Amino acid sequence: MKVWLGVSLLLLGMSVSVQASSLREQYRQAEQALNKNDVASFKQLRQGLDAYPLTPYLDFQLLADRITNLSTPQVVEFMHRYPDSLVADRLEGRYLHRLAREQRWREFLTLYPQLPSSEVLQCAHYRAKWATGDKNTALAGAKLMWLHGGSRATACDPLFDAWHTAGGRNDDDIWQRMLLAYEKNDHGLVTYLGRQLSPAAQPASELLQSLDKNPNQLLKGDLVRVSGEAQKTALSLALAKLADTEYTQVMSLYPKYQRQAGLTNAQVARIEQKLAQRLMYNRTHDYRSWLDSRLPAMGTEDLFELRARLAIWEQDWQHLPGWIARLSAETQQDSRWQYWRGRALKAQNRHGDGDKAWKLAASNRDYYGFLAAQQSKVPYALMKKSLPSAPTLSQARARWPAFSRTEEWLALGNKTAARSEWYHMLGKVSEADGLALGSLALQLGWFDKSIQASIQLRAWDHLDLRFPIVYRPDFQRQAQLLGVNEATLFAITRQESAFYEQARSPVGAGGLMQLMPGTAKETAKKFNISGFRQASDVYRADVNIQLGSSYFKQMLDRYSNNRVAAIAAYNAGPGRIDSWLRNSGSRPLDVWVENIPYRETRGYVQSVLYYSVIYQDMLGQPKTFITPNELNYVY
Repeated sequence: MKVWLGVSLLLLGMSVSVQASSLREQYRQAEQALNKNDVASFKQLRQGLDAYPLTPYLDFQLLADRITNLSTPQVVEFMHRYPDSLVADRLEGRYLHRLAREQRWREFLTLYPQLPSSEVLQCAHYRAKWATGDKNTALAGAKLMWLHGGSRATACDPLFDAWHTAGGRNDDDIWQRMLLAYEKNDHGLVTYLGRQLSPAAQPASELLQSLDKNPNQLLKGDLVRVSGEAQKTALSLALAKLADTEYTQVMSLYPKYQRQAGLTNAQVARIEQKLAQRLMYNRTHDYRSWLDSRLPAMGTEDLFELRARLAIWEQDWQHLPGWIARLSAETQQDSRWQYWRGRALKAQNRHGDGDKAWKLAASNRDYYGFLAAQQSKVPYALMKKSLPSAPTLSQARARWPAFSRTEEWLALGNKTAARSEWYHMLGKVSEADGLALGSLALQLGWFDKSIQASIQLRAWDHLDLRFPIVYRPDFQRQAQLLGVNEATLFAITRQESAFYEQARSPVGAGGLMQLMPGTAKETAKKFNISGFRQASDVYRADVNIQLGSSYFKQMLDRYSNNRVAAIAAYNAGPGRIDSWLRNSGSRPLDVWVENIPYRETRGYVQSVLYYSVIYQDMLGQPKTFITPNELNYVY
C-alpha cells in the first residue's frame, strides 16, 4: 500500500509540474503578444489561463496599457475580480490619476472616498471635495498641504489657486511656509515665496532672505535692527541656526538681541535649545553652569536625554539620576534608562536600589535588558512564543490567491515580485492569518518572508519567525574556517538584510551581508574567494557569506578579537571607529557604546549584540552577551 501511495503522489507531482510548465509557457506567449499589441493572439492565449496564479498581471497590463480608454465600471469590475490584490491597487491608482487629470471629481470620490497616500492624489482629493461642494474640507486640506517646507507637486497648484481665490493663502500662510522652507534650507523656495508676499510684508521677507544668504551678518559690527513680530521671528530663527556652527558668538550675542529686539520667551527658548544641543554634542565644559541652570526651564525630552547621555559619557553618576528623572514617566520605564539608573545608583553604593532598577531592565529582551541581566547574573529574558500551526499548501492557495502568486514568482526566480506580493498580502490579512502565513513561510524556507511577517505584525515574541536559521552549512563552514563566532555572523546578516539575498542599500551595498562593491573586491582578493568574479556575485548567498564573514574577520583582527569594535566598524567603517577610539579617553564598554556618535551605528551595534544571544539560543550554544575580553577592552 505504501509503495502504491508513494507512486501515486509522485505521479500527481509530475502531473502538477507538467501542468504548471504548460501554463507558464502559455502565459509567456500571451505576455509577448500583449507586448507586441497583438490583442487577437493575446485573447486567444488568455483563454484557459484562469487557473494560472499570475494571470491577473496579464489582465492588469491589458487595461493599464489602455488606461485612457477605460471606463470606471471596467476598473471596478477588475477590482471586484481580484479583490485585495496588488494589481487591483495599482490599476486603481493609475485610474485615479486619469480621473484627476480629466477633473472627473465625482467619479474620483466614488471610486476612492478616503484620503490617498500620495501627495498628488491628496491634492486631487481636496480639489474633488471643492468641486463637489465640500468646501470646508477642501480649504482645510489646501492649508494642510501648503504648510510644508519643500516644493509641492505642480498638480497641487490648482488647489492652492482655488484656496487663494476663496480668500485663503494670505500673507501669514505664505510667511509660515517661508519659515518652514528656511528651516529646511530650501533657499530657492524661500526666494520664490518671498515674491508672493504683499508690499506690507516685504520688510520681513527681505530680512529673512538676507539672513538666508548671509547669516554671519548677525555676528559682525552693530546689531541688526528689527521691528515687528515677523522680523523678530526671522532674527530668532537665524540665531538658532547660527548656534549650530558659531555657538560661542551666539552665546554672547543673543542676550543683547533679546534686549534690543524684545524677543519673546519662546523665541529665546528656541535659540537656547540650539545652543544647548550644540554644547552637548561637542561634549564641552564651556558654559556648563549656564547649560545646567537653563536646561530645566527650556529643555525638551530630546535635550534631557542628550544631557543624560553626556553625564554617562563623563561618568557623572552622582547627577545622572536627576537628569533621568526629568524624562517623561513612560521614557523612564524604558530598559535603557532603568539600566543607566541602576548603573548610577550602584556607583553611589546604593546597591539595593540599583539592583531593583537592573531587575526591571533585565525583564526586557533587548541590548539593555541583556546588559542588566549579565551584570546581575540572571538569565536573559528571551520570552519566546510558540508559533501557530501553519496551513497546508492547498489551504493557503485556496484561501489567499496572493500566496499562489508569491509562490509562482519564486518558482520563476523573480524574488522582487514575490516580495512585493507577500508584503501586500500581509497588509490585508488579520494578525492570526499573518502569523499562520509566517509559519508556513518558515516551513517552506522563505526566511525573509517569515521575518517580514514578524515585522509587519509586530510579532516580536515569535522568535522563530524573526530569527530563522538560514544557510547554516555556509555560516558554520565560515565560522570554523575563520575562527569567528557563528551566532554573531547570523546576527550581522539578520541586521543587514533580514536574509534577503537581493537586498541593495541606497549607497550600493548588496546581498545578505551587504557588501559595498569595493569592499567585496578587496576582500575577495585578500582571502582568495574564487567564487567572486563580478560585482553581481554578491547576490549569490554562498559567495556573499564568504565575503561578509571574511571582512568581519578582518575587523576582528584589527580590534584584537573585540566584537563590539568590529561590529561598529562593519557598519561605519574602521576609519571612523579608529577615530572614536582615539578620542574616547578609555571609557568602559557600556559608556562607549552609549555615546557612539552615529545613531544608526549605535543602534546597529546594540542590535547585533543582542541578536547574537538569541542566535546562540537558536543554535543550541551557551549564551554569552559580552565576553571578558570585550568588557576589559580599552575603549
